[in-house]
Amino acid sequence: MIHRRVLGDGVELAVTSTGPEDAPALVVGHGVASTSRFAREAFTGPATRAGFRLVTYDLRGHGDSSPVPAAVDHALDRHVADLDAVVAAVAGGQPVTVAGISLGGHVAVAWAAAHAGTARAAVACLPAWTGRAVPGEGAHAAVAAEVARAGVDGMIASFREDDTMEPWLRTVLLRDWPVHDADSLTAALVALDGGLAPTEAELRTLPVPLGLVAWPDDAGHPIAVAREWRDQAPRAALEELALTALAASPEPLGAAAVRALRALGVEPQGRRARGRP
Repeated sequence: MIHRRVLGDGVELAVTSTGPEDAPALVVGHGVASTSRFAREAFTGPATRAGFRLVTYDLRGHGDSSPVPAAVDHALDRHVADLDAVVAAVAGGQPVTVAGISLGGHVAVAWAAAHAGTARAAVACLPAWTGRAVPGEGAHAAVAAEVARAGVDGMIASFREDDTMEPWLRTVLLRDWPVHDADSLTAALVALDGGLAPTEAELRTLPVPLGLVAWPDDAGHPIAVAREWRDQAPRAALEELALTALAASPEPLGAAAVRALRALGVEPQGRRARGRP
């Protein structure tokens, strides 16, 4: 595993690479309040077995990346610029597959929409909405309002008391939320209220294949959104799984992403040349 620091759009990003350095890169971003650790837990096995070199990074204001305490600095275009910097640092000028979970998926698709010459494919796990979210409406607006009221510590306390949440999800939240700079995490969550995602026009003209992964019964990431993205994109494949599928390990999420790519005919270039089956 190789760790490095990459200068993004005015911030330093913590980047990790797993797998042979000459293998084609699959760059994966996580969601708000999560970390690159969760992305690695989900994607490392499926991605490296498929022949990719997995690259993960902490989003700005998250984990080991630079603190970013202003909500305006968590806009989608800033994240897209960060991903551009990561790709430039790790892909060596070769075509790259980009992916992400929740916000990370929004970022991956928005980046791919603008980089037809560099992107091979994109994967969005758990897309949350299309275009501009309506301020004050939806699950993410409710989270933004609650974190503004109770603070990060109050939210963490509520996770401990919530016995309706999937146990694996509560464990991940209780592990990941405390590692972030509190002001930066608050800003990132507040920025989701009224935030931008890929637009219908971007999806309809997406120049690369789009893989999608979603599950039902998630108010923050309605499965209807993933189905809409599948129907809007010129070439798309959707893998659906249950929240309970991650009870033992996050790996089924990454495996579903790899299956979606394979359904679209996306395999690592040069895989056979390196002797992989």
